[in-house]
Amino acid sequence: MTLKNVLITLASVAVVLGGISFYVVFYGSGGTYVVTSPLGSSTGGSPSSTAFAFSSSTASSTASSSLTTGSSSTIITQSGAVPITWQEGNETMSITGASLSGTQLTLNVQVQMGSVSECVPMNLRLVTDENGDLAAPLTPQFSFPDSGTCSGTPGETYSDQQVVFTVADPTAFPFILTSGGTANLIFEVNTDSSGNLSVELPPESD
Repeated sequence: MTLKNVLITLASVAVVLGGISFYVVFYGSGGTYVVTSPLGSSTGGSPSSTAFAFSSSTASSTASSSLTTGSSSTIITQSGAVPITWQEGNETMSITGASLSGTQLTLNVQVQMGSVSECVPMNLRLVTDENGDLAAPLTPQFSFPDSGTCSGTPGETYSDQQVVFTVADPTAFPFILTSGGTANLIFEVNTDSSGNLSVELPPESD
């Protein structure tokens, strides 16, 4: 083999090795890259560098809810700072808790009767969309244990009247509801990051 052929062979090997090195450095399937922010550090001064690790696989994120939407219920007592209470005719109404089971949202309602015996109307409604459309509960009326009807005994307090609504999406918090009637009080059932439900007045806008 002549010197010329040896030099050509060595040059070819060098080109191949250079190509492999270039691919490994710039197109490898992993590594840590440093991104320099032109805005500088939070305390001022020179630009700050933040290291991010990348891999060849695509990262994905799946949000999960700690609320059970199957057959079991998550029952809560009212945790809002402001009591959800309003006047319905001669009666005082209060929301004392809620539960969610699948697509069924159940409110626990306390009814404190006034001085007369009368049928307490079922005016509670679920707000179903941004247009303010309302849905009536599956529960047709209050049913008090001493009468078996919606007519309560004067001065009596019924602490566990259940009113059931069907929600289209059990994860679409908050659920907005209205007391209806002359009070027309708006309130919501919401959830926090731990999956705990609360019944509260909606936050006031600035």
